[in-house]
Amino acid sequence: EKMKYAVIDIGSNSICLVAYEINENNFKTLFKEKIMAGLAGYVKKGILTDEGIEKACSSLNEFKHILDSLSISQCSVFATASLRNISNTEEAVEKIYSLTGFKTEVVSGYDEAVFSCKGAMKDTDMENGVFIDIGGGSTEIAVLDKNEIIQAVSIPLGSLKLYSEYV
Repeated sequence: EKMKYAVIDIGSNSICLVAYEINENNFKTLFKEKIMAGLAGYVKKGILTDEGIEKACSSLNEFKHILDSLSISQCSVFATASLRNISNTEEAVEKIYSLTGFKTEVVSGYDEAVFSCKGAMKDTDMENGVFIDIGGGSTEIAVLDKNEIIQAVSIPLGSLKLYSEYV
């Protein structure tokens, strides 16, 4: 029996929607959609502004229309540094829920590093080495030894965050 499922990633630079078709132990990507929301650019003195929260909500509501038109009712929403590295995380999560109906889980930096590495390793044969994911608001680093992640960390420095603060 095939099931459709979607995941939304609220990042500091982009908000991504990926829909999957799942059966047994296999899954295939049905489609991907990305909105360049640039949320890191809406952070002022450590706070995601109302304008930034509204930008996130309008993107999520766009995705909601897509999911509704494809009859995909199961969707998980995750946020990374976009909502993790601000001082009004709880307020932003509550506003997003009230304006979109999406419950957003804010992923820890450690988990983001682990998930990013595991996702990348699905398409890579690397058994040993260092995985680095430079995002808009953070950079994740994971160290692999014999296919095991032995260390993982997130640093609150990303391309869009650095651009917004210093350029």
